[in-house]
Amino acid sequence: MPFWNTNRIKQECQAHGLITPYREDRAKRCAYELAVGNEAFITSKSGDTARLPEGVKVTIPPGQFCLLTTREVVFVPNNAIAFISMRAGIKFQGLVNVSGFHVDPGYRGKLKFAVYNAGSKNIVLDQDEQVFMIWYADLDAPTPDPYSPLPPLENVITAEEVRKIQGDVASPAELKKQIEELKVELKEKFHSCEQSRLFNRSILTFLLGVLGSLIVAILVWAFVKPVFDSARKTIDSDSQTTAGRATGPPAQPVSGADNSSAPHSATPVPSSTSDSNPTESDSDAKPNQPDDGKPNSSPTSEAK
Repeated sequence: MPFWNTNRIKQECQAHGLITPYREDRAKRCAYELAVGNEAFITSKSGDTARLPEGVKVTIPPGQFCLLTTREVVFVPNNAIAFISMRAGIKFQGLVNVSGFHVDPGYRGKLKFAVYNAGSKNIVLDQDEQVFMIWYADLDAPTPDPYSPLPPLENVITAEEVRKIQGDVASPAELKKQIEELKVELKEKFHSCEQSRLFNRSILTFLLGVLGSLIVAILVWAFVKPVFDSARKTIDSDSQTTAGRATGPPAQPVSGADNSSAPHSATPVPSSTSDSNPTESDSDAKPNQPDDGKPNSSPTSEAK
């Protein structure tokens, strides 16, 4: 089963119309490079198959499947078989072909590729970009059961093909995204709980402080009040005693003090005849100067 070389591919394309539309510059290195068509379905996008306007790019997110069609219509003769794949430059970006790898003898129509973005970034494809490749190889004899002709509907992405790949895809990239979102959400909830805990702790500390102050004040009052009451009673008693002394009888004269300066007591003191008239005694008590200059003793001094 020899593979066709570049010249054989060119000759067969020109003679039997294997590739339509055909461009000779795309036949190279024993293969023909096929381009991206104008239809695509991506699992991450809702809605039906999109027929892309001219010039619109196809963007395949990480972890998502995509159905693509070729721009060219391909024909495989009954005496040959074809093999398909993608260019290495596209594969290195993470795009993987998960559909078939061969084209049956007798097939005529556009090729449909189911691809998967196994990379970490979006893969962007242009319409008419050379992405796919096809190789032809001879059979030892024409096959007796070639592929049946396709109805016109088979040249587009059908609803059945969409149903086979639609739905959420639990890709590593998508799971990583969901984990990051959960981490952010959990961090926000933890921060909120921490703020609430600190606020509740502050309120509890304040209430405990107020309660402790009240308890201390009550205990201090319970122990100090009796002391204050006792001290107040003592002060009141001393004040009453002092006031009683201030309003009591006068003090008795001190023995041996001068009678002229001290008040007389209520009890009469017996005295001599010479003392019955104090005024006269005081007036007569003045000393007389004798002729010799010596003072005579007064009656008062004798009475004493």
